[in-house]
Amino acid sequence: MALDADSFLTQSAKDLSATLLAWHYRSRSESLIGFSNAAFYAGNLYTIPDRTLPAPDQGEIVIRAASEASIHCDSLLGRPLSFHYMEGSPYEGRRNAGEAAYIAQLVREILHRETKLSMGIVAFSEAQQGEIESALETLSAEDAVFAGRLEEEYVREEDDQFCGLFVKNLENVQGDERDIILLSICYGPDSNRRMAMNFGPINQRGGEKRLNVIFSRARQHMAVVSSIRRDAITNDYNDGALALKNFLHYAECSSLSDLRLSSVVLEGLNPLTRRQLAAPNEKDAVILQLGTALRERGFGVDEYVGQSRFRCDLAIRAGDGRHYAIGILVDTARHYANPDVAERWVTQPGILRAFGWRVAVVLTRDSYHEPQSVVDRIQRLVRGEAELTGDAEDSIDPPLAEVRAPLNAVGAESNCSEPDTGKVRRLELTDGQSSKFWEVSLDGAELTVRYGRMGAQGRSQTKTLETGDRALREVEKLVDEKLRKGYRDSVAPR
Repeated sequence: MALDADSFLTQSAKDLSATLLAWHYRSRSESLIGFSNAAFYAGNLYTIPDRTLPAPDQGEIVIRAASEASIHCDSLLGRPLSFHYMEGSPYEGRRNAGEAAYIAQLVREILHRETKLSMGIVAFSEAQQGEIESALETLSAEDAVFAGRLEEEYVREEDDQFCGLFVKNLENVQGDERDIILLSICYGPDSNRRMAMNFGPINQRGGEKRLNVIFSRARQHMAVVSSIRRDAITNDYNDGALALKNFLHYAECSSLSDLRLSSVVLEGLNPLTRRQLAAPNEKDAVILQLGTALRERGFGVDEYVGQSRFRCDLAIRAGDGRHYAIGILVDTARHYANPDVAERWVTQPGILRAFGWRVAVVLTRDSYHEPQSVVDRIQRLVRGEAELTGDAEDSIDPPLAEVRAPLNAVGAESNCSEPDTGKVRRLELTDGQSSKFWEVSLDGAELTVRYGRMGAQGRSQTKTLETGDRALREVEKLVDEKLRKGYRDSVAPR
């Protein structure tokens, strides 16, 4: 093994195959991972579109004194990524005392608000890490209440796992994550307004990889505290310095909720990124038609919502203008280009729901054959006149066989009895909020499923398989899936 390799992973990559784990779940807002995705992963990560819309007219955060943390804490908690520009705080002795004092005050304000959010502080150097720790100690000595809260935060645990406040530098922060990350850039002009382009480990070979680590630690909020703006960095021939310069630009744009300029920054990082992150050049006809029909009904509709290869095809804005009421996925040609059936029909809508979205799936065939019914159904969902419970059949309806097969591919042993040809087996589910039925019947090789809410006619789908035996096996799979989801036979199979 070469002892001068950047890392064990770098050395291993020469001889071992690599697989990209594309789905990114940590960041609850795309802006927290958007830069790393574009700069370091060529836009190949799947990130989850934000359901919350950015607040308009968010101003700059400019700090002239550490005590202003009490003013700007709300801005930090109101934005996923916030840029806090420190005026007149010199960088001397490898430390920036002004940034350290401001961060200590931010910690006090966050604890005072009792948000219950976990926190981590990351400095660009070991010296600045020590300066921040000293600033926290000084503030604790002046404020007994804060001292008690800080001590509790240092040792905080949840579910027997340490999740307390840490103060680290970019050399030792890998693997850590917190709800809130406070990042001290530290570097800047000295007291004589001279600035050296010495960014420590960032200037060294692989410095941009160290930046990737610290840029992706936050789950909900990241506050970038900096005494410089991007134009202060002139040695952008260096990969690490260039990455820092671009990140500062992106952080400023995101903090101001300038989505257009943020996207320009990301797409300009490299040609591969531009191709991966850009919205489709040729928009799908069904998406365009459905968006037009919904706008004619008075809804605010956005197309291709998201910053990565995974996007919400259509998203309808809620009346308050602060979030999306519902997201719509359409089975476009791009959808079917993904060979993973389970990812298309289960993972993608499931991960959106896990991030707070209400999701409907619209089939192209329904948009052509029953366009009015599709729009009516979406309108009822938005207005709360219909309910989405998260089951596949409560969306606007994924193909029967495509959804069921991957769900049963885990090898679970079926506990259902084999249905007789020509008979109907009826299952029911009552969970306190809704009562639903599901029926399956078999006529030779033809399989028919009917489902809906109890008391209603429901909807049906029919599929013809190759043989009667193949159809029987398909019924077993479908019934087994329903039983594992909590459905039970009605009084007796009919």
